[in-house]
Amino acid sequence: MAKVTPLDKQWHELMFLCERETSYRQQGNHPRLLKLVTAQIDELAAKMGFGAQQIRSREFRSVRDGDHIIDIIRGA
Repeated sequence: MAKVTPLDKQWHELMFLCERETSYRQQGNHPRLLKLVTAQIDELAAKMGFGAQQIRSREFRSVRDGDHIIDIIRGA
């Protein structure tokens, strides 16, 4: 099995956080957790190089090579 890269780790963390955010929004009973997760998504996505519009819309895309993320698709 190939080594997990830092980009793989960031991508999987971002996707996990997005799932949590969706869940907390649907449940509607965790406003503090929602605020924390939202801030974490914003920070991590910016660190990864996503643009402000992508972050606001949560439109995150990547380029894969098998099971690995090799790049992210940045907005125009």
